[in-house]
Amino acid sequence: MPKNRKSQLVKEAITLGRAKFFLDNFNKECENDGVEISEFRVTDFILAREGTACVNDRFEPSPASGVDSSHYLTLSDAEKDEITSGTAVISSITWLLERERGDVELRKYSRTLDHPRYSDKQGATINAFQHFTYLYSNETLVLADIQGKSNIFTPLYLHRSSESHDPKSQAAILFDLMSHTATGGSGAGDHGEKGIQTFLDQHECVQKCALLSLKPLREPEALDANEEDNGSNSE
Repeated sequence: MPKNRKSQLVKEAITLGRAKFFLDNFNKECENDGVEISEFRVTDFILAREGTACVNDRFEPSPASGVDSSHYLTLSDAEKDEITSGTAVISSITWLLERERGDVELRKYSRTLDHPRYSDKQGATINAFQHFTYLYSNETLVLADIQGKSNIFTPLYLHRSSESHDPKSQAAILFDLMSHTATGGSGAGDHGEKGIQTFLDQHECVQKCALLSLKPLREPEALDANEEDNGSNSE
């Protein structure tokens, strides 16, 4: 069990929240400019704790947590998630829970330090979204390790009023994202300025970048007139 389990999960949740904020603004910008894109949404999630129902009960991690009970009991208080109830401190485990997506095909659009250029509509939308996010964050953040699945899920625990719960939605759901930030402190896989520079070196603008009037990150290159069709294969 990592000593900073809770801290890392909080950082993952913050990254997902930031991605949703950027994606919402990206979608608005595309709508305002009349730019046709594929529909994406960031997964719904909650942070939850696994603990005991009574302060007098000894907490042992559930089998589902993957944390060995005997090992957990040897950790110091500083290494355990803690819940304070009056003067009592209860040890616990923090979970990041996302909606079940079902057994549907996963598509990887980028990796930690690998940002391909795509010619199909879905991939080109992600290319433009990454470009937009970097600029919209005042050039301090790049989203990485972007992956998505079709919107197939089992509604178990999240608010039914959420727009992303619409079973008729065809949006692909993005999840488990990472980021590179100017401070390098956004969580696992954050390579800081090096990660941002890698994106700047690799990103090749697609037509959607130009349609959104996004400032080029490098010298503009000629665009393929046949790019961004409705297929799913990259160049």
